[in-house]
Amino acid sequence: MRIVSFVSCLLAAIAATAAAKAADRIPETIVVTASRIPVPLSTVGSSITVIDREQIEHRESAFAIDMLRDVPGVAISQSGSIGSQTQIRMRGAEANQILVLIDGIEANDPAGNAEFAFENLGTWDVDRIEVVRGAQSGLWGSDALAGVINVITRQPDEELSVSGFGEGGAFNTWSAGTRISGAVLGARAGLSFSAVDSDGSNSSRTGSEDDGYRNRTASLSVDGSPAGNLDLEFNGRYSDIHKEYDSIDYLTGLPHDTLDETDMSLGYFGAKGTLRLRDDRWIQSLRTGWTHSDTDNSNEFGANGSTSADRYALYYQSTYHFTPASHDSAGNALTVAVDHEREEFSQRGTPTGWGDPNQDQSERNTALIAETLFSPLPRVSVSLSVRHDDNSSFKNINTYRATAAWAIETTGTRLRATIGEGQKAPTFIERYGYFPGQFSGNPDLKPEHSTAWELGVDQAFASIAASVGFTWFHANLRDEIYGYAFDPESFQTTATNLPGTSKRRGVEITGTAQLSAGLKVSATYTYTDATEPDAVTGADIREIRRPRHAGSLGADWNSPDGRVELDARLSYTGSRNDDYWPPSFIKEVVELGAYKLVSFAATYRLNDATRIYARIDNLFDTSYEDVYGYNTPGIGAYAGLRFEF
Repeated sequence: MRIVSFVSCLLAAIAATAAAKAADRIPETIVVTASRIPVPLSTVGSSITVIDREQIEHRESAFAIDMLRDVPGVAISQSGSIGSQTQIRMRGAEANQILVLIDGIEANDPAGNAEFAFENLGTWDVDRIEVVRGAQSGLWGSDALAGVINVITRQPDEELSVSGFGEGGAFNTWSAGTRISGAVLGARAGLSFSAVDSDGSNSSRTGSEDDGYRNRTASLSVDGSPAGNLDLEFNGRYSDIHKEYDSIDYLTGLPHDTLDETDMSLGYFGAKGTLRLRDDRWIQSLRTGWTHSDTDNSNEFGANGSTSADRYALYYQSTYHFTPASHDSAGNALTVAVDHEREEFSQRGTPTGWGDPNQDQSERNTALIAETLFSPLPRVSVSLSVRHDDNSSFKNINTYRATAAWAIETTGTRLRATIGEGQKAPTFIERYGYFPGQFSGNPDLKPEHSTAWELGVDQAFASIAASVGFTWFHANLRDEIYGYAFDPESFQTTATNLPGTSKRRGVEITGTAQLSAGLKVSATYTYTDATEPDAVTGADIREIRRPRHAGSLGADWNSPDGRVELDARLSYTGSRNDDYWPPSFIKEVVELGAYKLVSFAATYRLNDATRIYARIDNLFDTSYEDVYGYNTPGIGAYAGLRFEF
């Protein structure tokens, strides 16, 4: 709790110091995820965090999860070594209740329980990450029940540029990347490639066998304007991944050294055309998307099953701006949209006495969306959205979201509120998944339903470049899907809808201050109380892997000549509960201890085009577990070089 007290004191100091200063306005930042159209940040009623390219380069982080760890409301669970399965939960919600977009393409894996594999997302070609917390289903559909994480990659430049990096360090980890961008045949194009190879560390508590990881990722972006009012773009991303992991020893119920391996291919491809009419007041877009995943598992005895999935999508959107947006107003606009998606799921494996895993499933969903943005009073922005989903497997559903934001220019204050209702459809794995001796799906599952709201206030002090924010959030989830219910007939676990209501509530506090021309500090604190009905008794119990207390402290410094950059981070994760299944197959609730992680990065610019850097992760070699029984990496030092011409 000492870090909680320290964060609170730091935030209070920021607020007290800044309150004595005159304020201007909240800085103008345009975000693209909080609405169906780009809007100024000051008009957004939902909580949103923006991670830009400058922050990524300053911290020299290799993976996006290192950047997301400091986002308020976010909890990370890493199941072992570098590249091991990593889940992100937001405000106490499940990992598959967060929509992940990559350049507008839905990236959640239908064959991966509708989650996104965050462990595979590097930062080399990432330009910006927007994290919108709270109910967003009224805009983005089923997967956005608890929020949206939008990954925007680096887009092509007009002028020819070539950049690259190389890095090596702990666990015999080597990574490198290159990118070329420029004008070609009247368009702009950018091609990027990155690679990571690591021997990894031992994920299990016993033994000494390390679990390695390999990732090869290529991406291509092309955009152009064949006519003055017509824009065309294409984005494609493909990853080839190999990882080793430790499976469960059924004599202990804990992971142990094994030779299990996974080979994955992940692809995200999309094309979009945008037509602007009537002096850019009427904007129409047509977009296609294809998401593909293919996962093959094996062990020392050979193949051990595979899954694959495809999502084919077609989106049409039309927006009419009655009045334009400004720095303190989203203007008045009406958007109507049609989203159509078809998902296909395939599983292959060896039939056993438990059953036959071989199957093919499909599902389609068509949604009609309407969103209106308007300003009933000066510097007051309101958004209302409704969405109707027609699903081939479940009853049609109507969801909504309403937000309001009031930017008080004279004081630099922003008041905001959001309320929304959403639905999360059961995944293919929850309904049809089959893993012999472990899990069998339940085709009779019902969708989850949620009602959520939040209230927030942000105070900016532009004269000293400081800000503080406070958010109070609450969500009720009905028919929560629990994936570890014991089925006495098959002697396996299955999925079931829990009775009663699951509750998620808490507060988020943030603060930043520019203490001098080169020194900036930041702090976050999140309190989360997440409970669900017990599958047997119905009594409220604490949900697993959700820390009640979490926080972070950060400081970054630039030398006056701009050649030296230093960054230091401390993140705190409070104690959490987890489930342990011993050989008796009677679940036990265990506690995961609280921990603190410290990281440090230093960069030195040799010239305008080249810089060298060093980074230390887990500086004090903290031993901790995010998932019961799985070790996580210890201290790791890395050094590298980056260039751009």
